[in-house]
Amino acid sequence: MVNLQLPNLLNFGISTPVVSESPSYRLTKEINQRTKLVVTDVDGTLSSFWDYFVPSIRDTLKEMSHRSNIPVSALAEDIGRVVERHGTHEYPWLLEETDFARTHYSAEPEKFVEEFVKPFWRAMDENRKKYLRPFPGVLRTLSDLRERGIKVVALSDAPDYMARIRNQQIFDGLLDAVYALKTVEPEASSPIKPITLSYGRRRLQELKEATDKLKTRLIVLPKDYEKPNPTGLDTVLKDFGALPYETLFIGDSLKKDGVVAATRGIRFIWAHYGIHLPVEYDDMVHNSLKPSELANRLSMDAKPAHTPIVKAIVARYDELLSHV
Repeated sequence: MVNLQLPNLLNFGISTPVVSESPSYRLTKEINQRTKLVVTDVDGTLSSFWDYFVPSIRDTLKEMSHRSNIPVSALAEDIGRVVERHGTHEYPWLLEETDFARTHYSAEPEKFVEEFVKPFWRAMDENRKKYLRPFPGVLRTLSDLRERGIKVVALSDAPDYMARIRNQQIFDGLLDAVYALKTVEPEASSPIKPITLSYGRRRLQELKEATDKLKTRLIVLPKDYEKPNPTGLDTVLKDFGALPYETLFIGDSLKKDGVVAATRGIRFIWAHYGIHLPVEYDDMVHNSLKPSELANRLSMDAKPAHTPIVKAIVARYDELLSHV
């Protein structure tokens, strides 16, 4: 019998071993130090984007399949390619850039918008209002950190227009700043572009106007600052005058949050609770919306240069208070 030496995870808020998300990680030794700044991821850490996105895309796929007689699986892969090109599920022209739109509605873009695009985003907005909620302990923890004089900043890979809406709905006033990525229109010379830009542009403007009185400052970063590129994190550290040893980073993704923290030697709290999805949601996110060619490519990707160094693995957001 092989004797497996498992790390003692009882000190990290959970009582059973967990399966690590690639890449591998190391645990830090306990170091008593003053925390000046907490950098937090948003989706999967403060709240779950999937709780409103999956119901919306699921119903849209069914309607598109019903109208076109194209299998849901093929349509999901089609949308998945758009997601992969732009690195976000909330790309403003998500449906307009699909092969389905180009093949069937290139000559009638406004009809496509009326029949598919508007219902999709309407469902997204309605489901977000109903289902987007902070994880247990989040709001109380953010308030507690502010009372302790610790700055709390969100570093998100969400497009800035959606970062505005999410912040307005549940976090506004509890964060010192939100950093999000610029929403970039496709270039006119792009060989793959939406059949129409009009509705997406109008939606962006409407959402911006609806969130022009946020209490929390929003800073828009270039799109190529997406984690694990450390330039966005460097911007946060500079803006708040914090050194790496004075900073704590909490996030659910080892590949993005854990690696970017490791590049600067920042203590990392793994929000392990954020990677668990209901079975149906998990299948949609990690299978249906993943083009087969992408899955093959990912299996050959090299491991990242940095290994996340995890200070603690937490089962709730408020457990980070034990490590500040």
